[in-house]
Amino acid sequence: MNKIKAPIPIKVKDELNFARLILALSEGNQIIWSFKRGKKNVLAFFTAYMYWIGDLPILAYVETDKQIKPFLAYKSDSIKGEEWLFVTDTDDAKYKYAFILDLKDAPEAFKKSIKGEYEAPQSPMLSEVENLNSIMRVLLAISIKEGAIFPLWHFTRRKKHVIGTCIPFEHYYEADALPVFFYTTMDEPPKAPFIKYCISKPKGEELSFSENTIDAKYFYAKIVSVEDLPFFP
Repeated sequence: MNKIKAPIPIKVKDELNFARLILALSEGNQIIWSFKRGKKNVLAFFTAYMYWIGDLPILAYVETDKQIKPFLAYKSDSIKGEEWLFVTDTDDAKYKYAFILDLKDAPEAFKKSIKGEYEAPQSPMLSEVENLNSIMRVLLAISIKEGAIFPLWHFTRRKKHVIGTCIPFEHYYEADALPVFFYTTMDEPPKAPFIKYCISKPKGEELSFSENTIDAKYFYAKIVSVEDLPFFP
């Protein structure tokens, strides 16, 4: 049997960023893999980007000391902002839920990923933009066309805060897709977990950071803070 390659690890900053990545601005239920790593509980989200030849498997994960229950509940559409908690049922319709799988042991590929034993992926094509407005235009266009809202990854490089998103453009020469990472850099970290954006005839573009997603007239993007993004050179 062929060995399974390790996915690309993305260590998320904390439990709230992890919940936002999985459940904010998403449709349907999600699955979380839960397992022990030493004395820590690890929560992992296994997904993929369409990427050059084939897909790029990603293991986004967070380590936590908290007691794990069967479900992760999350909401962002209240004046108070975001809420997340572990729960034993999914009865409260105010929340979105992720279903947690309690593993006796992590798959070997996951262990290698978290240890940093993975093949370095080919870098995406980088496209630095002037400001967040351009990134929000891309995300809005993709959302209208495909119904998908890609996360905005936030991390630091050379003391600068990078915010960007990776968008696959399908069928590029012999490649399945050309992954393009649209990004901008800032001196300070983002002021809130969401960016809200709208376009109107009298005002043109409106863009600001937001603690919640309560105002339905805006288009929102979620910011997920991570320790590093391995496919960003």
